[in-house]
Amino acid sequence: MGFINSVKGKILIGFILAIIAMFTLNMPAFASKITTMGAILVWLHVLAGIVWIGLLYYFNFVQVPGMGQALADTDGPGPAAIGKYIAPRALLWFRMAAATTWILGLALLMNPAIGIVNAFTFAPGFEVIGLGSWLGTIMAFNVWFIIWPNQQKILGLKTATAEQVAKAKKSAALASSINVILSIPMLLTMLAYRL
Repeated sequence: MGFINSVKGKILIGFILAIIAMFTLNMPAFASKITTMGAILVWLHVLAGIVWIGLLYYFNFVQVPGMGQALADTDGPGPAAIGKYIAPRALLWFRMAAATTWILGLALLMNPAIGIVNAFTFAPGFEVIGLGSWLGTIMAFNVWFIIWPNQQKILGLKTATAEQVAKAKKSAALASSINVILSIPMLLTMLAYRL
């Protein structure tokens, strides 16, 4: 039972079952417009996106409000365990999922039938994927260049004054809120392009 309960075990078993399903059910055939490799890239792109957006929602709807409540509860255990053990691990998965989703999205745009330039310039016929590409790029930028540097100050991973931490909290919260807002139309474009 130890292996199945480990992070590596869950991921490995999940991938093995997905591969079995893919070949048993001949899933690549569902997308006659793309190759088997293209179908696998789409699947990995969506899978990474689910991890990314799931963690985004966790931070915004669970962890941040919970830490605020823990700070306000003077008789409670406080938010130290979350800040020391949970947040850094969740932020690592969050950053890696954002990078993986974005990189796989770029790989998909390299398909000659789409093209990176067509997507990012909203060429006719590519408006939906173009919007999704821009939203994903903005969100990935926010993760790596606004949220993560500020979270390092908030969690004490980088030295910062109390004033810098207060400013970092506001900046990280705003960028994170923007990402939640952008995630909703971005997810729509991921689905709409495949329909």
